[in-house]
Amino acid sequence: MPATQAQVAKPRAAAPVLFLHANGYPTGAYRQFLDALSARREVVAPQVIETPAALRASQRWPQMVEQVQAIITDIVGRYGSVAIVGHSMGGYLALMAGARQRGPIDSVVLLDSPLVTGWRGKVFDALRVTGLTQRGGPAPIAARRRDRWESSQMARAHFESKKFTAHWAPGVLDDFIAHALHADPQGRVSLRIAREAERDIYAQLPAGRGLRAYRRLRDRGVPVHMIAGRFSAETRMAGRDGGRRLFGERWHEIDTGHLVPLDKPQACAELVIACIEQ
Repeated sequence: MPATQAQVAKPRAAAPVLFLHANGYPTGAYRQFLDALSARREVVAPQVIETPAALRASQRWPQMVEQVQAIITDIVGRYGSVAIVGHSMGGYLALMAGARQRGPIDSVVLLDSPLVTGWRGKVFDALRVTGLTQRGGPAPIAARRRDRWESSQMARAHFESKKFTAHWAPGVLDDFIAHALHADPQGRVSLRIAREAERDIYAQLPAGRGLRAYRRLRDRGVPVHMIAGRFSAETRMAGRDGGRRLFGERWHEIDTGHLVPLDKPQACAELVIACIEQ
């Protein structure tokens, strides 16, 4: 198993990798991807980046960025540098926290964390400021998501019926059920990451800040790679052609949807290693 934040093992010659998970997907769901990654690099992977349930929607992203920045500062203090890998939400956190970091960052790899450029970015930021992202897009879907079941078996049956899990590598659903759900003393289960928090994170996606952070890192000479899912609806909506132009030779694709490291964990890990060892 990869090291957790509190269990960083003896350093190797190469900088360790900090992995940051996606919205609604605790790190344990990425076990196969992280096992493959940790075979080549030391891995630091906080199990859940979360915020208090009662926190105002506008404060969730700033608080998560502060958490990640503290982790980066600790790793750089111990090892001298770090490579940061983030999936979806985790990619935005990697950019924004990394751009604040004064110490060395070897590289950043985004796993289908599409940056919204041009007119799309301006429209999205306008919708976010006016609150319309609470009414359309992924936020209201997350708010209506079923989040409680009478047993883990019922939860498994629910997720097995979903189209997106059909593309996961064998065994990934087992890891998701084991780590994304919380059981009460009566055996009833609920999502570990509250759907209200998931909704707020989608609705408040800091598209403009993410793009500016990317440019600050690039201007500092930090290589930033994008590994996109070739069939990702999220990347398509953000503008695939714009993404290719933005990243240039550091744009890569894998034949998956948005959940790249869950669909093809081994292939994704191999490409991540290739990116950070360029």
